[in-house]
Amino acid sequence: INKMKNMNLNDIYDQIWDDLKDGVKNTKSAFHYPIISTIDKNGYPSSRTVVLREIHKENNIISFNTDIRSKKWLEIKNNNKISVSIYEPNKKIQIRIIGLAILNYKNKIWESAWDSTPSMSRECYSTPYPPSTAISKPEDIDTSLKKIKNEDLEKYKVNFGRIDIHIKSVDWLYLIHSGHRRTKFELSKNISMSWLAP
Repeated sequence: INKMKNMNLNDIYDQIWDDLKDGVKNTKSAFHYPIISTIDKNGYPSSRTVVLREIHKENNIISFNTDIRSKKWLEIKNNNKISVSIYEPNKKIQIRIIGLAILNYKNKIWESAWDSTPSMSRECYSTPYPPSTAISKPEDIDTSLKKIKNEDLEKYKVNFGRIDIHIKSVDWLYLIHSGHRRTKFELSKNISMSWLAP
């Protein structure tokens, strides 16, 4: 643990990306389930948990999938400023990301994302009800899922979207009783790194 307290800024930056990379595959990692916040139509922040699907360190991009009928898709269409929060309790690390979200639909990135989505996940896009639709009873969803078991899931690709977050900055906080550590990384053509008061 003290090793983390003595890390320099470059080490911390690399560690963030290592944790994100681990988060793509490791379902036990908190980095697998980032919380994203968008702005809703009334101007309020709207937060929810998503699943981290891919990262590109060289381009400062992290990605997740969603139903294009969801409110988050519409909110990003209206305002693509986005924030991401991840807290890893085992390491006592919080990272907060600020970025711009890009909607991928019917392009190469979208095609590639769908191709790498397993059948079980594709089923999420098969419901006849757009997310947030009022339904008479929750069992309606179970019924619609049972119906599609033997169907070709390819036809539900129209409901699938890939969202890329182009990271502008990362705020990293390490909580330790002998004195917290906090850093800020601004990502543009060059990375600027600085220590912050926790």
